[in-house]
Amino acid sequence: MKRYLIFVAAAMCLIFSGTAPASETLVASGHPEYAPIMWKEGNNIVGAGPELVKLLFKDLNVTVKTPYSGDWSKVQQEAKEGRVDLIVGLYLTEDRKAFFQYSNPYAKDPVVAFVAKGKGFPYSKWDDLIGKKGTTTVGDSFGQVFDRFLAEKLSVTRSATVEESFSKLLKGRADYFIYAMYSGLFEADKMGITNKVELLSKEICVENWYIGISKKSPYVTYLPQINKKLDELINNGTVDRLIEKYGSQYRKSIAKKKGSPAKAK
Repeated sequence: MKRYLIFVAAAMCLIFSGTAPASETLVASGHPEYAPIMWKEGNNIVGAGPELVKLLFKDLNVTVKTPYSGDWSKVQQEAKEGRVDLIVGLYLTEDRKAFFQYSNPYAKDPVVAFVAKGKGFPYSKWDDLIGKKGTTTVGDSFGQVFDRFLAEKLSVTRSATVEESFSKLLKGRADYFIYAMYSGLFEADKMGITNKVELLSKEICVENWYIGISKKSPYVTYLPQINKKLDELINNGTVDRLIEKYGSQYRKSIAKKKGSPAKAK
């Protein structure tokens, strides 16, 4: 009986202490086409987001792995079901809040409409998109308010990849392509079409990047410590430096694939 009571007491301490999860390795993943925050390289997701997460968990003695987990829809599903512990960068929506605990925001991200060069149209408000053919990628969200407007008012098809959406644009199968500005510009450069596309004159919206921890992950209990460290890294400029670092790294990788030196910025 005494041994049984000791076992129960130890188990209760583990349950209520909120300390070490059963797993020693955290699995983080993200969108495979959202440089400089995150992108697929080999069998991993790399970028400012993955490195930021590693820094946040370093002092907690947690090893972070960032495997490529599939397209964006699959990544979100894997996290919802607890096979991925967290997503290194995502926007906030009410639907996602059912499955994720969100960190504090760590960066802003303007969302824009890309159009084929010379095929722009007057744009000052969302209503100006009504009646035109739009495209974006599967699983992407652009904030609760615009998502609702898109679903109710716009005609937008979903593509599996950014390349496919840009292809629709250039072939005249879409009038505009909604995507994050920086990531879209990087992908256009990668495809060699920067001289074939342009932006509408005004942003669609500006969203925030968050880290989303699956509610099924044992690491969700670390959110208070993560937010404290995250605020520190934002205030001391580390987050901005990471974004700049990986933006430069992605540009260099594009230039290398094209066989030309990267331009200094």
